[in-house]
Amino acid sequence: MNRIIIVGNGFDKAHNLRTGYKEFIDDYWRDFTNKTTDKAVKQYVIDKIISYSDGCVSLEIIKPDQKIVGMPPFTREKPKSYKELIDYIEECNKILGTKKIVLSFENKFFEHISKQCSLTNWLDIENEYYDELKKLLLDVDPNRRHEKIKELNKEWNAVKNLLERHLINVSKNKELEKHRSIQDAFSSSVEFDDIATCKQREFVNSIFSEIERFGNFIEFEADKYNDPQYNVCNNVEEERMHFFQKNKDNECFKKSHCIPLTLLLNFNYTKTAEILYTNEEMNYEIINIHGELNSGDNPIIFGYGDELDDNYQKIEKTQDNDFLENIKSIKYHQTRNYRNLLKFIDSGIYQVFVMGHSCGNSDRTLLNTLFEHDNCVSIKVYYRQPEDGPDDYSNLIKNISRNFNDKPKMRDIVVNRENCSPLVPNIEATLSGNISC
Repeated sequence: MNRIIIVGNGFDKAHNLRTGYKEFIDDYWRDFTNKTTDKAVKQYVIDKIISYSDGCVSLEIIKPDQKIVGMPPFTREKPKSYKELIDYIEECNKILGTKKIVLSFENKFFEHISKQCSLTNWLDIENEYYDELKKLLLDVDPNRRHEKIKELNKEWNAVKNLLERHLINVSKNKELEKHRSIQDAFSSSVEFDDIATCKQREFVNSIFSEIERFGNFIEFEADKYNDPQYNVCNNVEEERMHFFQKNKDNECFKKSHCIPLTLLLNFNYTKTAEILYTNEEMNYEIINIHGELNSGDNPIIFGYGDELDDNYQKIEKTQDNDFLENIKSIKYHQTRNYRNLLKFIDSGIYQVFVMGHSCGNSDRTLLNTLFEHDNCVSIKVYYRQPEDGPDDYSNLIKNISRNFNDKPKMRDIVVNRENCSPLVPNIEATLSGNISC
């Protein structure tokens, strides 16, 4: 029996890492404001024009000819976000009586996502990129369309570089604390009640295949000899099922036969899960499916992955390869990660744990492959439980359903709410001791 633990951005956020979209964009504008204002304050007295550009955004300050009564630009408390910066620039320009401070975007895609206040996670940014691709499909001029997609990809690559620098910065020398709930889940046995009803016999047979492989039939044969119930069993599968039902709640039996080989399928660019929750005693493998920070061998993959969408067929029909530049399934061919994943899911039946991944459309192709595979016997979610307001179990199930074409199968395989639990319960205290990464 195998298990795949899907780790997404919510996993990092549960460990207080600033890896979410809001943190990224806020940190960018805080850093941008610090750089520009520090330069402005130093040069305001001597220079006529102050300009700053980082390739994505530029700021120009033109010193007024006349003395202005009141605060000059950027000599009071610094803005801390894009909105605060825009508000402050407008306020200063009113005082100056003319447009002396100008903020310009050199990266139009970055301008678009900076202004989209509704965006809250990486899924949304990837959706925004895919929406831009679909808009370009409407341009009937292939030459003009080609130039537009090249420019969009150039802008997207710049955002990806900003993201990587941000993640390197927020994860560097960060002290992380384990959560007992996550540690327990990582080391847990497979529960029979979590297995889809249509897969329970297959699950029991897989347990006995392991018993047979290691030649450990003594316990089974002794139980069969002493229990008259076996006399009425119709076949070997019924005997196995009867034995398993009798022992499935026995902790010793579960520890011996229901601890799975685990694949940590990490969708994050950080290695929080690997650092905190894996050790040499565990039976596990690791695939960083979307790459690693600062890695030439496994570069980060940041794009879109829904080949099941109707518009994807239209994109392929353009015969313009630049449209496919940031499609995840294309990027997966850069390494053996995806092939290793396919090898794992083909090796035997498996259960899926979802930890901190929204299961949205930006990873739909991969998730559909995992969820609808014949060897997938259970999908169990660990939902987010905020301090105030409802949890996100229902939204996770809705997102998961979009990754299924076979809806009856989905309703059987996905574990019911009462058998699921929060990733980190509100009342839980972290394990004692810090671990640096």
